[in-house]
Amino acid sequence: MCDLAAVSGLSESSTSHALRLLRAHRVVSVRRRGRVAYYRLDDAHVRMLLDLAFAHTEHTDAIHPEGRCGGDDGQLRS
Repeated sequence: MCDLAAVSGLSESSTSHALRLLRAHRVVSVRRRGRVAYYRLDDAHVRMLLDLAFAHTEHTDAIHPEGRCGGDDGQLRS
């Protein structure tokens, strides 16, 4: 969980809460080995949506190689 917290920028408490909700709704499943927990997507519909989102991102990057509007600061501008 601390790896997920670090990558997401959330606190460990927030990450734990989000994972608990995702498990309760059967979006993810968990496998434990000692003190380490391994999470994986457990919902085919969510996997399909993520696959489509990644495919769309790759398609968008190919069409708009400059990335976001406005520069490298991550801010969107019109």
